[in-house]
Amino acid sequence: MKNALLLFTLIVSAAPSVMAQTSGFGFLIGGAQPADNGISFRFNESVREVFYETELDPGTHFKIKAGQTDLERDLEVGAPNFERNGRLDYIDGLIEYRFYESFGSTGLFAGPGLYRRRFGSEEETNYGLAAGVNGLFPITRRFGIIAELTYRWGNFETNRAIVTATGGLRVSF
Repeated sequence: MKNALLLFTLIVSAAPSVMAQTSGFGFLIGGAQPADNGISFRFNESVREVFYETELDPGTHFKIKAGQTDLERDLEVGAPNFERNGRLDYIDGLIEYRFYESFGSTGLFAGPGLYRRRFGSEEETNYGLAAGVNGLFPITRRFGIIAELTYRWGNFETNRAIVTATGGLRVSF
């Protein structure tokens, strides 16, 4: 009982400071392409992401982003017993630096993540890194359109890097 009461007191006392911060969440959809052999800007694979962000300092945000990307493995013709289509699941912890403009804001972000790649029953999990640029265009005080271009690298044996181009909706509170 004492632990529950202590936890409740901590949460209630921390609530005003948490509510004073600017936070938001959103979703992004778009396309991806492998980048190990160069970038051709043909985003044939689908991407789905959700995120939550909070402002640490003015112009500095911390963002937790979870996403899923469809992958297609490059195989030689006639390679036996290998699943060609797969999926990359990831969760990133990103620090974003925003630059405020008259039309909205642009940002640079980077951070580590946990990546899991699956092709059929073959599965590999390892760390990774993400870095990119984005633009946030406000519609109202609470809603905005966000566009991002992200380079992702996973510490896998083969096909380690992808580029994603996404766009979506951000809700702030």
